[in-house]
Amino acid sequence: MNNLEQRAFEEFRKYLVITLYLWMLFALLAAYKRVLLQENGINLWNQGYAIFNALIFGKVVLLGQALRIGEGLKNQALIWSILWKSLWFTILLIVFHIAEEFVRAWFQSLPFSDSVRDFGGGTWLGFSTYAAILFVALVPLFAFQEVSHALGRDALWSLLFSRDRSRWRSGS
Repeated sequence: MNNLEQRAFEEFRKYLVITLYLWMLFALLAAYKRVLLQENGINLWNQGYAIFNALIFGKVVLLGQALRIGEGLKNQALIWSILWKSLWFTILLIVFHIAEEFVRAWFQSLPFSDSVRDFGGGTWLGFSTYAAILFVALVPLFAFQEVSHALGRDALWSLLFSRDRSRWRSGS
């Protein structure tokens, strides 16, 4: 495999992991909303919407990483870099989510205020809660990426998904 094919494969693998992670997150949030609110008006759109959002937001995350968003604390302790990236990508994804809701309202000929009601219930408390959940949910994603980068290419992936852990054992 040449260098370009290898890079394309690596980017696709990163996109796939990010997308699957976000899909699980969005699907669980949609299911939780349905259970919590027991709304009769929620249909399969929200579950189908979860995979659609994951595909779009997965690409947004990759583009944000290509633009080096959240790299400001790269030389600090790993935890600060992870939290900083989680914060910036929370902001980025919320901005894209608001834009997405605006576009959806526009296509459905709804006022923007109606589309915002679905976003955290349309209140500042709901919005803040949604942002906090997204931030906390992004921490493991960026922790995995940052630790993987610190250990070296594919080391963490190999440690987690390989049966042979002998090279990772310390002097026991």
